[in-house]
Amino acid sequence: MPLKKVITYTILVYLLSIPGYLLSIFAKKIGFNPFLAIFILMWTPALSAFITKLLFDRNLRGLGWSQGQPRWLALGYLLPIAYGAAAFGFLQFSGMAKINPDYHIGLYSLIIFGTFFNIAFAAGEEIGWRGFLVPELNKITNFTVTAFTSGIIWALWHFPLLLFAGYVGTIPLAERLPFFVISVTAMAFALAWLRLKSLSVWPAILLHASHNNYIQRLFDPLSAPVNKFSKYFIGETGIALLIMTVIVAVVFWSMRKNLPGEIQAARF
Repeated sequence: MPLKKVITYTILVYLLSIPGYLLSIFAKKIGFNPFLAIFILMWTPALSAFITKLLFDRNLRGLGWSQGQPRWLALGYLLPIAYGAAAFGFLQFSGMAKINPDYHIGLYSLIIFGTFFNIAFAAGEEIGWRGFLVPELNKITNFTVTAFTSGIIWALWHFPLLLFAGYVGTIPLAERLPFFVISVTAMAFALAWLRLKSLSVWPAILLHASHNNYIQRLFDPLSAPVNKFSKYFIGETGIALLIMTVIVAVVFWSMRKNLPGEIQAARF
């Protein structure tokens, strides 16, 4: 049954995302609000999870609705700030970037508005990817395969935006695609661990929202290129952030035996 759920969900999420892809790609041409287009797309994973749950279980329980312990919520929120700051520091000390003197943002806009704005968007994805998909995968395999598989499905879901909408488009596609896949799949290890450890989807929602807020709205625009190679190191698909997310993935993978249930006995 869990495998059927995973297959059904994966098919649904890709099919139901087609309208969101088209709206996101052609938003400017058809005069559609691009933020609304992305909002619709980002809630497709949740919609697909709801449909799959109702088809198989006739309820929406088990998606991690409970708040979870404050320490996991705090970890979810603070982790992207930590690895974002580490990537930013790496760029500065390696000489691959300098501080952008023209960038400025208010603390209210960044911390308060940015957080809640991004939670509204990220919740749609995380209810699907981590609320539903990760626990279902965890019923049929170990943590390593669960995190990796959910990460690959999540990364591939972004491909239409990368290919046709210029999403995180600072470097050529030949490098952007593999860099993005590696970084997103690495992030999936932290997200899956938090979901399984906390038994709540909210730490994952906070991590995703915090990543989008602080990486995209603070650390990326604060980093200015200094040479022709800088573009390969700066940004969400840059080498600096990729290195940090892989380190984070290794840390959470090393803590897989601390997870509840059958995960404790997993050998990989």
